[in-house]
Amino acid sequence: MDQDADHRSYLLGDTESAVYRYRLFNRVHEPATRDRMATLNIAPDAHVLEVGCGIGETACLFATELVPAGHVVAFDRAPELVETARQTALERGIDNITFVCSDAAEFDFGSERFDLAHTRFVLSYLNGAAEIVGKIFGAMKKGGLFFGEEIVQSYVLVGETAAYEPFCKWFGQLIEAGGGQADYGLRQLPADVLASGFTDMRATAQWPLEDQSLIVEMVGLALASEMKHNLTRLGIASEAEIDAAVAALNATHRNFTVSPAMVAQIIGRKP
Repeated sequence: MDQDADHRSYLLGDTESAVYRYRLFNRVHEPATRDRMATLNIAPDAHVLEVGCGIGETACLFATELVPAGHVVAFDRAPELVETARQTALERGIDNITFVCSDAAEFDFGSERFDLAHTRFVLSYLNGAAEIVGKIFGAMKKGGLFFGEEIVQSYVLVGETAAYEPFCKWFGQLIEAGGGQADYGLRQLPADVLASGFTDMRATAQWPLEDQSLIVEMVGLALASEMKHNLTRLGIASEAEIDAAVAALNATHRNFTVSPAMVAQIIGRKP
């Protein structure tokens, strides 16, 4: 696959221009991650695997606050994002993370290497997510934890929300077109976790809410760039339709309450 095609297949972009939007994304979703992280009871010298690390914000969070005496191995298939993650860790003085550029299907998970594996909004996009969950199981030490956070294609919409609805629809269609499952976190992730061998499964759901202007900015940037490219390339929406949706979103008076996605949080233990 050529480099340009590889960029297109990364649904929401993997180039430098997307980094700011990913930082907004992390600001919206990190509180839910922190809430569940606080319940994990992981030793400070544990070894953590971050599957699909993106710009490295969660890997840095785990390295500094969860396992400050341990180590994090974090991988992603997008070289630009992995390099951003490395630079972020360097700038913050974090030296207990190893970043690897690799596709999940090709990454060497190894056997019984890790005490915790985490993934956030990664498995939903994959065709063959169950196989990756199985590889994660093999990589866990006995008693190790899997902590998965995945999309449920459901939105909290209150008030003037019509401007947001095209994004909801198109986002799900793009995931499905790429071979993923838009509501994977609800419909399939728990079954895949149990089928792989994890036990003692716990499931929670979060509806992340943030400043509405921040969410409007995040969604508008996505629609105006990488999502726009993929939506038009796949014939899901025209440029005119997308431009109209962005204009309608920006014209709102923010008199609505919207969460970008409900997040299913699944925790399982390797017996």
